[in-house]
Amino acid sequence: MPFLPISSMPSPIWFMRQTATITVRNVTQESAGSWDQGTSTTLTVLCNLQPSSSNESAIYKRETGRALYTLYLMPKTTSDVSITAAQLNHIAKITIDSVDYQTDGEFLNLCSNDVVFQMNVFREV
Repeated sequence: MPFLPISSMPSPIWFMRQTATITVRNVTQESAGSWDQGTSTTLTVLCNLQPSSSNESAIYKRETGRALYTLYLMPKTTSDVSITAAQLNHIAKITIDSVDYQTDGEFLNLCSNDVVFQMNVFREV
């Protein structure tokens, strides 16, 4: 078995200057085949939201489009509970500064150190 040393990557707590409210959603399938989406819990996490691009509104001079962002999250909530992939997935809703963002997949555990998570989010503008 290979030896994996403990990471010396420091926690970037000074970088996380915003707070995200993650709305965990659960999905169930009815016997007829349709899907129902419900809200189960909310989590509060320190984060940092960075803009990535705005595709259609800038390229085609439209009033609407999709703005893309990179979101960095602490791996634990403000109440010191670990975040799992089942809670933060492609159907979760994230609210930062009263703006709702949709996730664009699952989070990436940077360097596999459980120090900071990165994920792509978007909002329709």
